[in-house]
Amino acid sequence: MKKWLTTTLCALCLLITLPGKATTTTDTLLLNRIYRYADSSYVQPTDTSYYSYTRYTIDIRRKNIFLMAVPNLFDMARSGRRHFIGESIRQHVFNKKGVRDSKTLISYTTLPHSENILPPALMYLSPTLYRVTLVDKFLLSPFSRHNKMFYRLHVVSQTDSLALLSFKPKVDNTQLVKGNAVIDVRTGRVITCHAEGEYNMLRFELDTDTGDKQHDKLMVRRCILRTTFKFMGNRMAATYRVNYDMPPIDSTHIKSNKPAFTLNALRNDSLTRIEKELFNPVYMADIGQDTVRTQAEKPRGRFWRKLGDYLVDRIGSDFGKSNQGYFRFNAPFDPFYMEYSPSRGFTYRNDFRFGYTFNPRMSLFAQLKAAYYFGEKRVTFYAPLILTFNQQRNFYSRIELSTGNRIYSSTIAERLSESLLHRLIDVGNDLYQFTDNYLRFETNIDLSPKWGLKTGFVFHKRKPLDLIPFELLDFPKEYRSFAPNIEVSIRPWGWSGPIFTIDYERSLKHVFKSNIGYERWEIDGQYLYRLSRLRCLSMRLGTGFYTQKDQSSYFLDYANFRENTIPGGWNDGWSGEFELLDASWYNASNYYVRTNFTYETPLLVASWLPYVGHYIEMERIYVSALSVKELHPYFELGYGFTTRLFTIGAFVSNRNWKFNGFGLKFGFELFRHW
Repeated sequence: MKKWLTTTLCALCLLITLPGKATTTTDTLLLNRIYRYADSSYVQPTDTSYYSYTRYTIDIRRKNIFLMAVPNLFDMARSGRRHFIGESIRQHVFNKKGVRDSKTLISYTTLPHSENILPPALMYLSPTLYRVTLVDKFLLSPFSRHNKMFYRLHVVSQTDSLALLSFKPKVDNTQLVKGNAVIDVRTGRVITCHAEGEYNMLRFELDTDTGDKQHDKLMVRRCILRTTFKFMGNRMAATYRVNYDMPPIDSTHIKSNKPAFTLNALRNDSLTRIEKELFNPVYMADIGQDTVRTQAEKPRGRFWRKLGDYLVDRIGSDFGKSNQGYFRFNAPFDPFYMEYSPSRGFTYRNDFRFGYTFNPRMSLFAQLKAAYYFGEKRVTFYAPLILTFNQQRNFYSRIELSTGNRIYSSTIAERLSESLLHRLIDVGNDLYQFTDNYLRFETNIDLSPKWGLKTGFVFHKRKPLDLIPFELLDFPKEYRSFAPNIEVSIRPWGWSGPIFTIDYERSLKHVFKSNIGYERWEIDGQYLYRLSRLRCLSMRLGTGFYTQKDQSSYFLDYANFRENTIPGGWNDGWSGEFELLDASWYNASNYYVRTNFTYETPLLVASWLPYVGHYIEMERIYVSALSVKELHPYFELGYGFTTRLFTIGAFVSNRNWKFNGFGLKFGFELFRHW
């Protein structure tokens, strides 16, 4: 590592001191070589593997009680220590489809309880210099042609073989970085790069070296990451060093019960004096004694660790000999599982997931999503269980149970109103509201990449919130429906294009005490079109109608046009929905025609504003239209943005060409990706 840094510094000094062909100018030819380098160096993926070595140090410079609220830092906040160190060796396997699978072979750390500290920092350790995004799915890379409109690039100095290129964003935004790079003039290859910026609560400096690898010229060989994390008066600094150019490792040399001894034998470099001091004395003694001893954790320490797990940190674990099973549960006080909207008020929700893989084709997945609405003082949940038989064919069976939903019936409301007015009986606001509990079963199979078939049934049991008027008028106190259904999916361009579905559902009276009959059709089309520079366009167009209904009582309950009672956040709960539409309109018309458009981009309007624009991570524009009985038409327009702390959206609605209302939707984003 020292040799690499010395070589880089010498190259920079040489470039600055030697007379250059171009100074503080943009060399168009050089930039074009950089943009084309990724295409010219691309190699078809093959089955291959390589090994990496990682060493990190963490220094808590200031801390207080609020550090306990950060995921995975509960134990560190309690610990009297402020300096930690760890190292690990990982194996990375690529298949012919370009999918990478990584696993840790051996690791040792002085961190208490967990080594999954600062999870966002780990994504920086595998930078992709030539792609649109520098790190995972964020940070627009200055070396991508698609992002040149956001950067000012200048050749500071140049020789016959090397050039020093500086890059600086045109606007101060968290999705952009600044720094410099040493470029191979002949090929456009980035030899070394220094980039710095701030994203997701982390200020970082990233130094990379691409080396001269033959197996993958687009990957980095070494990188050094320095990060600083600040939160509520706390300050933490971390340094990561990664070497992806390790020689193949014989599995017989890995001794899982002796991690300190194994890492000391396989490490390519030596520890510095400070790093040796950071490792506890037990570690240093174990290296010479070929054994590892760990101090027993005190019962009181175990109690506080478990308390932190249950209240602040996400709870989860893998199980099985090959980690084929897992479970995940969000912490009870996770702020970004709380939300506020004008239609539902303040909402708290949580999510439990369980999965188990029997073999590469067969797996089991279970989920429990629950929400509590403080304004309505009610709980709702839905719990799907999915058994996949053939993953390639998307052949699975799914059973879903949901309870606590609310529904409205215009037909029953009219019958009740007439009878109650005739008897001069005063009623409350809950008269026309019903609880809706249902059980759904379906089996799906993809006949080909362009055709899919789904069959099943749904059973609903609905009860009025206020039973007294139903008892006075001798109305049914329970409404049941059992309906088989079938859905055909059409994908004209396969999975990369739009998806169209045709649904048919018909209720069978007297089956399982069903007392409601209906027949319903729905046609729906959805397309998520991904553009360059992290932009995407979400489009949805659909219609539904009833061709048969009971004259006495029925419920209008569509599969593709309904209120999203348990939203899943920015990505799946804010697109394709009507945010200001009253819940009763979903069940008030025997037909509907709807369309929804959402445009998402990291740099639109607010991102270009001084000061505040730095913190804007993503922006969205919403356009929605609806036509149902007595709404011809209904429009919603909205604008929203997300930051490291929260997501907020402003919506305005128009009903029958008249202003209908304005509302805000708010959701927490703090530590969502931690």
